[in-house]
Amino acid sequence: MKKFIIPIIILLCLAGIFIGYINIHFVQGSQNKVNYSVETSPQNSSIIVMGASYIKVPNNAKVVTQVDRVIKDTASNINDDTPPGQSPSSPSQLVPYMEGARVAQLMKYAHVQVIPITGVPIKNINGNWYGPDDHGNYIFGVDPSKAGPLFSINTSDPKTKIEVNTHGMNVMVPGAIKNNAYLVVACGDLPGKAKAEVYMAEHGINCYAPCDRFTANVMGYNGTGVILGGEPIRPLNDGTGAVIGAQPVPIDKNELIIVQTTNETYPDQYCDTPNRYFTELEKVYNVTLNLDVVNANIGETDKIVKEAQETGANVIGVRVETEKDKKPVENWLKADPNHRAILFHSAAYTAGYSLFSEFPTQVTGQDPQPLFIKQIPTTQLNQFLNQIRSLWSKQDYITVFH
Repeated sequence: MKKFIIPIIILLCLAGIFIGYINIHFVQGSQNKVNYSVETSPQNSSIIVMGASYIKVPNNAKVVTQVDRVIKDTASNINDDTPPGQSPSSPSQLVPYMEGARVAQLMKYAHVQVIPITGVPIKNINGNWYGPDDHGNYIFGVDPSKAGPLFSINTSDPKTKIEVNTHGMNVMVPGAIKNNAYLVVACGDLPGKAKAEVYMAEHGINCYAPCDRFTANVMGYNGTGVILGGEPIRPLNDGTGAVIGAQPVPIDKNELIIVQTTNETYPDQYCDTPNRYFTELEKVYNVTLNLDVVNANIGETDKIVKEAQETGANVIGVRVETEKDKKPVENWLKADPNHRAILFHSAAYTAGYSLFSEFPTQVTGQDPQPLFIKQIPTTQLNQFLNQIRSLWSKQDYITVFH
């Protein structure tokens, strides 16, 4: 009997270590849905973690996309001769910016099958245009400009057009469901696009919107699919595909957050995305945050940074489109490892997207499912954050939350 005692003790110790590991870190429920033991109700939480959500994209996954800014960009004369429904065989065939650049990363890291959706009917009902669900119900609001000649062709019915150069989540639903899409990549800059994301997520389809002005509208959804705004894309650490997101940044629930907004129209309107997010977060999760809202348009992130410097705030919610936007944010992040930036409507642009890799523990993007967690020791918090980051890197991370 004695010869079994030592092996039994070893097994019990290993079991204890494993159980402790689960309690500290997380239990993986499904490929993209995770249950964390440190989570608590929003009202009882001390820390909000932004950017912990993720979508694992396995090799050869079916990725449904819009045509515009992925396959071709007729307005900019890019890939004019490419048929709108032609699936690319190489990342080099895609539009090299915005959604096209992000889909190219998925092709590079996960060799995904890209299926552009074209020929989608849109209908004018009482003066407004709508895209269809998979049963032919026209319920997803469409920008009237997408009924114009750059995107759509006429039919015999003046109230119906066929969107050929498709643009937006609001015209992706029938094609995504028909093709059994694993992931949809398209624009999220209208309430109707957010509504379509929820519909697809409820059908188990993941959605990624690098242009995410209205992604906050999906907060509180219960779909089995994951919806993400502008988060980074990286190869999975085990070589089995790509991961979108998994770049967590913690915020103390009571700390001051400088939040960008604007009252201007196009092209500055997207600068209201940070304020849309934090306002919706307070409403949906019934929490009160310490927000300092500042008006700033394209090229004016220096106003956000100046307010952070004057108030001593360590967190900003900001949009970065241009190099002029990037420089103040970049310098502010370099000044203190505890400075953190949540980016909104930024992942479609080179200047904004570059900040994800330059500051991997200080920067994240729009996550409509933030984590609310208990007060835990700093070492345990960083251990928890690094476990999420380990999906895409073995790098050891510095402590960034104090």
